[in-house]
Amino acid sequence: MSILKQLEEPNFKATKSDKVLIEYIKENIEDVFYKSISQIAKESGIGEATITRFSKKMGYSGLQDFKVTLAREISGLKNRKIINRSIENDEGVMESARKLFNSNIRILENTFNIIDGNDIEKATDMIINAKKVFFIGIGYSGMTAEDSNYKFSRIGFNCMSLDSSHNMIMMASLMDEDDVIVAISHSGETDEIIKTVNIAKANGASVISVTEDKSSRLRDISDVNLGYFSGESILETGSISSKLAQFFIIDLVYTQVVKEKSAEVVERKIKTTDAIKLYNE
Repeated sequence: MSILKQLEEPNFKATKSDKVLIEYIKENIEDVFYKSISQIAKESGIGEATITRFSKKMGYSGLQDFKVTLAREISGLKNRKIINRSIENDEGVMESARKLFNSNIRILENTFNIIDGNDIEKATDMIINAKKVFFIGIGYSGMTAEDSNYKFSRIGFNCMSLDSSHNMIMMASLMDEDDVIVAISHSGETDEIIKTVNIAKANGASVISVTEDKSSRLRDISDVNLGYFSGESILETGSISSKLAQFFIIDLVYTQVVKEKSAEVVERKIKTTDAIKLYNE
């Protein structure tokens, strides 16, 4: 099995340190093979001995063997699939449009098939009963957090979106048992998100996580996990498919909230819409 495939689905039981290292490799896939073991250890926060053991778990004699093989694998990708893997460079616009359309439909269908209605209802109740809701995310997931904050703010909820690690940590230290944090992370292994959630939980806040439907540290420490299907490869990271799935899950919770609090939220939405109209006149 190739290294890239193993990073997506390891053929061994990955420890927490292994998962952190896998995410580090994914994020540095283009140049990790140039780095020394001491540099990787420092940047990933994983011990050198653990990195060596990980390389052997992957089927290599050591880190150097692992890096050489990874370098060959990456350089062998003549057309690196940073876009949907079914798309070819020489195809027409409408052919690419059809493939992207079909791919995104497949993502939504697969996500729909794994939705747990009970978890959606739990998340809905948690948000309705919260004093304040914090949406957090880093990078592309930060965009989903910001969009979610805007959506719920428009219907009168006391919300805040955070995509800065420093701001996340500060606000988490001020949360209490009446607050809810909605942590959005594709991998569920982002260190800044994990640290923020742990601080929030220590202060009594409840946690809803939105992640790819795989085992992860974030999923394990959440009160409710809302998983989605992605199918995104390492080099495709940041594609519309994973964001589309995230938006879909959040929109489903939003829809349930509106259904539960219909009279109140419709009145609030009218007020915010009228205010925006007046501002634009």
